[in-house]
Amino acid sequence: MSGPEIALAIHFFGLMLWIGGAATASWMAASVVSSGDTKALATVRSALLAIVAPGILLATVGGLARMLPAWSTTYAHAPWLHAKLAIGFVLGALHGVLVGRVRKASKGLVTTPGTFVALAVAYVVLGIVAVCLAIARPGE
Repeated sequence: MSGPEIALAIHFFGLMLWIGGAATASWMAASVVSSGDTKALATVRSALLAIVAPGILLATVGGLARMLPAWSTTYAHAPWLHAKLAIGFVLGALHGVLVGRVRKASKGLVTTPGTFVALAVAYVVLGIVAVCLAIARPGE
């Protein structure tokens, strides 16, 4: 495997941990928050910090390693990539919201599943849009 292929593999692996882990954690939190099971919510928070946060790091490092060498010749003029980067920033912000809501829920301060369901749907939809942008590369 060449350097760009390794970077792409790291990027994909990180994205699976990030998007898949965050969507799963959101659904898990939504399913247990109404019962007030703070132990389960603490476990969800631990999973977010142990699995999803490293996934964000791997996805970012792999993506940058793939993108930066060809930035000026290819990616600087690719509108699809700018849209994908914007989605990545939104997903990063959603991670902060999710971790904060799970932390509050594990202390009994959040008792409704609505926010967690919305976060899960947002993760899945934005993840699908980002993948479609990367595959279709509109504007090239």
